[in-house]
Amino acid sequence: MLKRSKTEKNQGTTMITVVISFALLLLFVTSYFRIQKLSTEMMMDSKDMILNNSHLIEAFYMGETDNQVVADQTNIIFSGEWGSFYVTGTLKRADKEELSGTIYYFDTIKINQ
Repeated sequence: MLKRSKTEKNQGTTMITVVISFALLLLFVTSYFRIQKLSTEMMMDSKDMILNNSHLIEAFYMGETDNQVVADQTNIIFSGEWGSFYVTGTLKRADKEELSGTIYYFDTIKINQ
């Protein structure tokens, strides 16, 4: 029979390494499915927001929104490397009670340079 040297260690899988490996696998699988669920919920929320916004825009163009004046004679200044101009007008907001969101727009505008 051959003698083992004192520096040589027993090799093989112990029950502790199997349990730790299984626990890590369980942790990774659980994390994966939680992330997958969160991703699906976020995707569904974004689809709901897109649908809501399209209904709000449609109601705005069909004249079915409640419009209120936010600011009268408001100026917005646009400037760039080729010059600048400003827009003067009445800033309004459009809401619809059963839809969330708000559309801001200028009712009457005058462009000045």
